Amino acid sequence: MSDSEIHADEAEIVRIVSKMPEFSNLETLEISKIRHEITHEIAQMLCEYYWENTRGHKTDWTSKFTKAGISEDDGKAAIACARRLGIDIP
Repeated sequence: MSDSEIHADEAEIVRIVSKMPEFSNLETLEISKIRHEITHEIAQMLCEYYWENTRGHKTDWTSKFTKAGISEDDGKAAIACARRLGIDIP
């Protein structure tokens, strides 16, 4: 993967989370800025979403995903993509 090309897993994360108002501008950003958002903001959000759904933590991400039209399968797919990109989601 070169720095000038978006990876399929990055594109999938963008497709999923750009439905949320907080990340609606993702599709218009440069690749370097997309990667920064994924590794910083989105990674933390996906960790919290995962914790909410596996450990019972109260984070409100599940309801935010639902309101944005992001299904549970989409959430799982975004987590899987992030993990393939090397992002640690414990």
